[in-house]
Amino acid sequence: MKKTAAQGHPVIYSLVWGVILTLVVSIASAVAMIMELGDMGIRNAQACAFLVMGIIVTAYMKRKDSSLVSFGFRKLEVKPSRAVLFYIPLLIIAVAQPLMNGINIELGAPEVISIVIMTLLVGYTEEAIFRGVIWNYLRSKGPLFYIVFSSILFGVLHMANAFGGNDLIHTLLQVMNALLLGCVLALLIVTGRNIVPLIAFHFIYDALAMVSNENLKHEGLIVSILNILYLLYGIYLLMVLTRKHRNHSLTL
Repeated sequence: MKKTAAQGHPVIYSLVWGVILTLVVSIASAVAMIMELGDMGIRNAQACAFLVMGIIVTAYMKRKDSSLVSFGFRKLEVKPSRAVLFYIPLLIIAVAQPLMNGINIELGAPEVISIVIMTLLVGYTEEAIFRGVIWNYLRSKGPLFYIVFSSILFGVLHMANAFGGNDLIHTLLQVMNALLLGCVLALLIVTGRNIVPLIAFHFIYDALAMVSNENLKHEGLIVSILNILYLLYGIYLLMVLTRKHRNHSLTL
């Protein structure tokens, strides 16, 4: 059977998806800033960019597999308690920032609606690309390659968010945050094979972060705590993945 271009060059196609997403969102942000639309206008412009990319990636996935199962879209089995407990650390990570900083009660209804729409689109689109399409591309190269490559790509493409006049330590913490979070999510799709909880987490995490109070004084501490949580959770997931592969090898 003749290989498709994506199968023949999975790394290049993975890079293309990530770079295109970043470029589209960056262009939308730049246009909104040039037009001086303000914070909410910039957020809405970014939401439009994610909507466009979300439609494109959905059409691509549906063309490859109408059921979307090969991209991780499966029903979450809630009957086995261990399957549900497996994702509880995600909830702890998601609520950590609002618990430490509190919720910004001064946000108006239009702002909250804008944030919810934006983060829904971000959660779906980024997960569909990084933990859906790219995982599908790189599956043949093995889980280790995918985890390392996608984590680095996810972190590098999020570096632009970290550079905003911040000091070096703060910037490094933000970049490490993106790398470790990308690693955790990559480990979860490899071990759980279900992208739906990851989309839900990504949405909740971003939404709660955006409605939380800003606390620049303690932001470094908060990011450090989150990084420790990612590291601990990642180690646990790595142990689960290693045990699963060992058991699989024993049954062969």
